Parts: sequence; C-alpha cells; structure tokens
Amino acid sequence: MSILIATRGPKNGICNICGETGPLTEDHTPPKGCIKVSQVELHHILEHLNKSKPSIKGRYSQNGIKYRTLCRRCNSELLGGKYDQEFINFVNKIGMYLKTELYIPSPLSIKTKPQKIMRSLLGHIAAQGVDRYLKGKITEPLKDYMQDSSLALPESLNIYFWPYPYKHHVMARDCAYTDLTIREPVALWFLKFFPVAFMVTIDEPDEYNFKIGCLSTYRELEIEQEVEVNIDFSNIPHPFWPEAPTKTSIVIYGQEAIVSFDLKKIQQI
Repeated sequence: MSILIATRGPKNGICNICGETGPLTEDHTPPKGCIKVSQVELHHILEHLNKSKPSIKGRYSQNGIKYRTLCRRCNSELLGGKYDQEFINFVNKIGMYLKTELYIPSPLSIKTKPQKIMRSLLGHIAAQGVDRYLKGKITEPLKDYMQDSSLALPESLNIYFWPYPYKHHVMARDCAYTDLTIREPVALWFLKFFPVAFMVTIDEPDEYNFKIGCLSTYRELEIEQEVEVNIDFSNIPHPFWPEAPTKTSIVIYGQEAIVSFDLKKIQQI
C-alpha cells in the first residue's frame, strides 16, 4: 500500500518558515538552478530502500519536487532573493568537479558564504510537508535565524555535507537515527541530490562523530563572509546513507521522507 505524500498546501495557509497566515507559493526543493527540472515519480522512502525500482506506482510531479507551503516573502524575498544563489553556486561547483574526467585533488576547497548556504538549505527543508509550522524550540529559533541575517546558526543544529555522485533524490524532514554503539538517537533532516548531500542534526549527542564535511563550523560567521570550504572527494558515504538501517544503526521515519526518480529514467529500468 502506497504512503500518501502531500505536497500542495492550501492556497491560503500558514507558512512553514515564518508561521504567518496568508497566500502560499510553491517552493522547489532543491531550488531551480541546482538540477535539471523534469517530471518525477515520488515514493515514501520505505518503498524505496533496498530496491532498484519501487514495486508500486508513486505520485507524479511535474517540474521536480515542489511544495506549496511558503509565503511569498519567505520564498521569494528571503530564499530566492538573499540565499539561494550562493547555494546554487556551491552545488554547481561540486557538480563541475564530479563531472570532470580530470584528476580531482582531495580535499579541494571552494570559496563560498556558508551562512547563506545554511539558510537556503534550512528554508527548503522547512518547506517540506503541508502545514508543518509548529511553534517550539526548533521552529522559533529557525524562524528568527531565517529572518535576521545577523544571527548565528542555532546551537541545537549541526549541518553536514558530502559529494553525492548518485541519481536518486532523497529528502527527509522526519527521521530518527540511532547508532547502536552509542544508543542515543539523533533527529535528522537531510536532502540528497546529484552532486551533493546535506544532513542536519538536531540536538546531536556529543558521542556522535560524523566524519564528513561540516558547515556548522562556520555558525558564527557574518552573512557576507567568505571562507574556503574543503570538499573531500575521497570520503563519500554509501549511496543509501544515512537513510538505510545497517547492522550498527536503526532509522525511523515519519510522513515527510521521500525519494524521487526521474520519470524517463525509471521507465528504462
């Protein structure tokens, strides 16, 4: 039985970022400019794991994955107007290196503005799910961080990234990951698409030590401050990490955890 995937919020509703009520607009995740937008087939992540092709039909979506969940100000003025271009530039630079046939030194550094990348990422993940603004210790600091560019990244959040040379587009807003050697769960949000994957941890226990790139190292930077961010092309996790359970990990999902396939490619499998 297929799990319902809701992407179209009401024409008037509560914005997933700021919590204000009004007209809602469609948000592309990831933003346009990162990937070639096409018709995709959406599945809940549980229907996808350990299968090269889902056994049941998913939900079709024209022009990629998009959610009608953000007000125009958060979507166009904040994400589109202030943060997305830096995110797109960062993603496309990684993609350029993954596509090249030349030798890639590792680590390789890319000059970028981490505060803009982190805000763009968090905004588009927050857009996932209809009517998902719930006042609390996560949404309120996130709203403040998105609206006030002088603030540091909230201490409850860590943001990781790694090169992702795979075709499946995976995203989750409701995920609990437990390393069985640590026995403490950590809440995850993640967004994975060629050529890069991002993972956000919430209240990450000190015992965890994810050996991948970490953008939250730069949580205190000014919004326009540029730094050289190292990209490690020699340490690429398994294509189904962190979503697939292993002998040493357990993963639990809620409603907002999906994988999408390019419709033309899935028909060729």
